[in-house]
Amino acid sequence: MKPVLLPVPQILQNPELPNGCEITSCCEVLRYLGFPADKCDLADHYLPRSERWYGADPDTVYMGNPHLDDASPETGYYCFAGPVVAAANRYLADHGGGYRAVDLTGAEEAELVEQLEAGRPVIFWATLHFEDVQHDPCGGYDLPGGRRHEVLHTLHCMVLCGADDDCFTVADPLDFNRTVPRAQFMKIYRQLGRRAVVLVRQDRGC
Repeated sequence: MKPVLLPVPQILQNPELPNGCEITSCCEVLRYLGFPADKCDLADHYLPRSERWYGADPDTVYMGNPHLDDASPETGYYCFAGPVVAAANRYLADHGGGYRAVDLTGAEEAELVEQLEAGRPVIFWATLHFEDVQHDPCGGYDLPGGRRHEVLHTLHCMVLCGADDDCFTVADPLDFNRTVPRAQFMKIYRQLGRRAVVLVRQDRGC
């Protein structure tokens, strides 16, 4: 394939949002699209959040407080695609629209590359340093409807911004852009359920 590298701006989650990799990654993509997004504004006014950091549904809300400041008795944990889609779409509705966030969960390698080739960076879930997923030894908790959530450790959200035949390039809100062998990227991405989000023009499909 012809190499692709999208100019996604580097925005670091620290020091303001030590547990805010998801919303910082969302901010990176909004900035790439030309919106004057601020990571803390997104976290405080657009991201669906629960008061509790443990026991909530990460498909629905961010669990806890991504700031981890002295004013909050709770820590922050994580969320999945749903709250990021909601935050992005709320922000877009307030700032002129033109785009919409789409839950791309389930996308495989070829579709990720297609998104990049179309000029669309992809928010995705993996782990710190792309190491194997770690589950909480205490297990998890039950959610309404009989579902169960197994708590994850070392979860991390980043932006896929480039690709060549051998590697993917990711914008990591904890660090600078890094390249990851495609096989390792896909291994961890699949372990996390192939969770992904993309922002598309409203007059186009994804």
